[in-house]
Amino acid sequence: MPTTTHDAQYQALIAERYGRPLAAILDEANPTKALPDLLRERHRRLLAPPAPAAHPPAPDANWAEHRAVLEAAIRPSRHR
Repeated sequence: MPTTTHDAQYQALIAERYGRPLAAILDEANPTKALPDLLRERHRRLLAPPAPAAHPPAPDANWAEHRAVLEAAIRPSRHR
């Protein structure tokens, strides 16, 4: 049941465009089970195993030099 004018307009637009209310359209996906049943079923399912942790990349041996080059490249220029 729409609670605001905006909701009522939205429901009317959906009914006009698709020829039936939004609740009927949503029920097509799983017409035999109510939402509380679907939520209970979700809690009964086993969770997928966690993804294996990716190995971190090897540390950069020349990080100081690379950082200096990067900072020099992004430093504002005085010649403008």
